[in-house]
Amino acid sequence: MAQAAPNTEKLDEHLLEIVRALHGAVKQGVAHLGEPKIVDGAIVDCEEILDVIMAGDVEAWLSEAVA
Repeated sequence: MAQAAPNTEKLDEHLLEIVRALHGAVKQGVAHLGEPKIVDGAIVDCEEILDVIMAGDVEAWLSEAVA
């Protein structure tokens, strides 16, 4: 039987924070569709968050989750 990876609860919490940050950035952009500067900032925020996710550096996430 496979064993659970260590710190999964902390990792789950950390990933939830990342998803909430992404959701917040999207929500900010959508709420200000008539203001291109704010929308552009929200898009940059989303890109940065997605870059972190897509990099998939789980070891770094684990160290952040434990800290």
